[in-house]
Amino acid sequence: MPLDYQHQLNLLRDLLQDHQTDCNGTAAECAQLQRLARQLMNHGDVHEKIKETLQSVHDYSYVGATHQKLDDHIYQHQTHLKNWVDTIDSHHAF
Repeated sequence: MPLDYQHQLNLLRDLLQDHQTDCNGTAAECAQLQRLARQLMNHGDVHEKIKETLQSVHDYSYVGATHQKLDDHIYQHQTHLKNWVDTIDSHHAF
């Protein structure tokens, strides 16, 4: 059963928050973030600010999926990760 829009956005937010909180992750998580961001960008009900965030998440995840030092990549994006989670929280009712 495929995830609906709400579940996809919740999963994306949770993965981003895990990267921010734990300051580590896996290439598989990055690939999943990339897929989720791409799917959500094509959804008609997504707030414009979230669409901008999704593009940034997609780019972050694309690089992260093949980064030699993924933990360093995540660490360098701590501020972005917090901002992305905050943007999703402020423009979406969970």
